[in-house]
Amino acid sequence: MRYSIERAFEGISRAGYSYVSFGMPHEGMEVPDEEDGTTVDKLHELLDKYELTPVMLICNKPFKFDQPIERAYRRLEVAKALGIKEVLTGGITNYKKYPDELLPLQQYEQNKREFVEHYKKIAEKAEELGIVITLKPYTGNTATSREINETIGQIGSPVIHACYDAGNVQFYEGIDAAADFLNIAHKTHSIIAKDHRGTKGNLDFPIPGTGDVDFRSIFNAWSKCTDGNGYVLVERVDGPSDPELIDQRIAESRIQLERLIDHELK
Repeated sequence: MRYSIERAFEGISRAGYSYVSFGMPHEGMEVPDEEDGTTVDKLHELLDKYELTPVMLICNKPFKFDQPIERAYRRLEVAKALGIKEVLTGGITNYKKYPDELLPLQQYEQNKREFVEHYKKIAEKAEELGIVITLKPYTGNTATSREINETIGQIGSPVIHACYDAGNVQFYEGIDAAADFLNIAHKTHSIIAKDHRGTKGNLDFPIPGTGDVDFRSIFNAWSKCTDGNGYVLVERVDGPSDPELIDQRIAESRIQLERLIDHELK
């Protein structure tokens, strides 16, 4: 995120990836830039240049229930124009400040209701466009498999699924993600392969497969109930912020994940 989107695509391609997810700001600029009518053409040009296929658009702030619904609709239309069929977002937190300060319960419950009503509208538009919306674990109403299942049921749309982030579950909730995943595997459309090391709240996210997350169990459970069309994404690997070193670490992550996935599919 400290570097341009082109430098990100360049490094991801050089690290041996063919598919990419994006949607966070780069160098402080929104990507895609919803105020720029040429954003789709610019992204197509860069994706073609680095031979990358976009498979997921991240939509955090534009999907928030306190934002105009039109922002969400525009993001969905950009995803459609880019040929992206999955849009990732998160739920709402129950913290005012993690990990010690919770929101007042009444405020949190009101936020949950507003979230569900907002996402019912988003889901209608997504279904119209042939796009799947995935919710990832991030405290609150998507904290663990139990909350994700409950939230998906409340929205009540066939295009709302889970994107499981084991590292977030172990970091924020301090529980075994592999055990938790069993309850949401059948509703999981994609997996974020974020590893974690240490106890709850410990800021250590190493290369996937080298930390405490039992990815073999997660991939094994998922392979039994997926149709094979889901994606496994590398979101974060801690370490130096030099771009060449980032390239190296995401290349190592790809190799490690390929070994883990191949092991479970054989």
